Amino acid sequence: MKNMKKYSIAFSAFLFLFAAVPSVRSARAADNPKSSNTAVTSARQKSEDAVKLGDVANQNSSLDEAIADYRAAILADPSNVDAHTKFIRAYGQKSYAFLTPKKIKATKKKPTKEQQEATQKKNQARASKERAKVNAILLTTYDKWLKKYPQQPMFYWGKAQVMEMKDKNDDAKSLLNQALKIDPSCAPAWADLSDMAATAGDVTTQRADAEKALAADPKDASGVFFNYVLTYLTADSPRYRQLVDDRVAKYPDGLEFLLVLAAENSPSPAEEEAAYEKIYQVYGPKSAKPSDDVGDIMVDLFNLYAKADPAKALTFAQRMQKDEADELAKKAADDKKTEAANKDPKKSDAKAPPKPLWESIADFQKNIVQAQSLIAQKKYADAQALLAKSDLKPTGEYDALSGVGKTQYELTEAQAFAGAGDNQKAYDTVKTALLPRPDATLEAALDSYGAKLGETTAQVDDDVWQSRESKAKAMTPFDLKQYVTDKEIKLADYRGQVVLVNFWFPG
Repeated sequence: MKNMKKYSIAFSAFLFLFAAVPSVRSARAADNPKSSNTAVTSARQKSEDAVKLGDVANQNSSLDEAIADYRAAILADPSNVDAHTKFIRAYGQKSYAFLTPKKIKATKKKPTKEQQEATQKKNQARASKERAKVNAILLTTYDKWLKKYPQQPMFYWGKAQVMEMKDKNDDAKSLLNQALKIDPSCAPAWADLSDMAATAGDVTTQRADAEKALAADPKDASGVFFNYVLTYLTADSPRYRQLVDDRVAKYPDGLEFLLVLAAENSPSPAEEEAAYEKIYQVYGPKSAKPSDDVGDIMVDLFNLYAKADPAKALTFAQRMQKDEADELAKKAADDKKTEAANKDPKKSDAKAPPKPLWESIADFQKNIVQAQSLIAQKKYADAQALLAKSDLKPTGEYDALSGVGKTQYELTEAQAFAGAGDNQKAYDTVKTALLPRPDATLEAALDSYGAKLGETTAQVDDDVWQSRESKAKAMTPFDLKQYVTDKEIKLADYRGQVVLVNFWFPG
């Protein structure tokens, strides 16, 4: 590693003096296209190799080495957006390095609130000074590069990034436009202008600039496609879906979330199913681009199947269970090889792993299907016993099991109670399920069981709302300033109204 580092730093100095900047070719290179293309390819490879070295150094918290490697990557190929971004980011990390916890002697005294606040203010002041130093170094660096290579657009782009960090957006915009005068196809500059337009609320300009960035760089190294396509999500959902589908067909990496949004905003259950099925097709374990997230995402497709066809939902859950088992087996084999290579076998007292997600879902759905069969045979007690032991128990709201729809389970459980002649238990089961969330299917079932108990629809509704209000908790009162209008508002001003409170940090 040390020899490689010496080579990297020495080579960067050599490249600074010698490397041909892509936008300024020598006469000899222009006369020999084959030679020129070879040189450009070689420069790109050297740049990518230097970035990889920088990433390793960064992971090892060797920021100075990382900065040197990213600098070498920039000088090898100034068009490397990743190199510029990581170079600037590494300097930013350096400005916060002083906050890394140091080993201190144990003390019995806990700092007071005032001492903690004083330390926080001190750290904030120092961080501000460190950021100012870093920005000054970065500006000096880019100014030197611009003086040496005034026709290299990416050095204007890099300086613009620093100006944005200093909240000098007008200066940044001017630099981006200078980059585009030199090279109208400078995709990162168009991407940044698109982001600036988005911040200003100018969707028309945002889209136009994003389209220019994507035309110049179809692979989208700047990542402009994401925000661009989201402008169509609610304004023109068919256009959003078409853009995402076209993108997925060519460049599928990392677009699962956009397809999930397409599914969630589908105009019909059939189209929603098709959208989730496409996610499985593109990102499933047997696809060309398997995603670690696809198992959790497919819970939503399972829920759609379960609403319309419990048997189909079971078949799907069992297919997912097999995929999951294959993946776990592969991982176990890989872990075993790693342990053998490291001569570090697992301890015999290691805890058993939790039950796999899709095994739990498949077992859950299998019991629902079997319980429905038992109800059809009027074996209500057997159905109740089966369902009693099959309820899912998520460990928390972030557990994927918490996303599994339980409506069919709850309805089946109510049917078993009603079949056995206990309509009150059936009513209570459905009402309990309905309290935390609106559900048209549950509401219809509750009205039906209420009618059997002699209750009108209005009485059932009143019962549900009384139960909800009895369990409601008062929200902590607050006074806040509206982000858009700066108007002072109080939660108390909205008492008695249905209010969606959405706290977010506009950073």
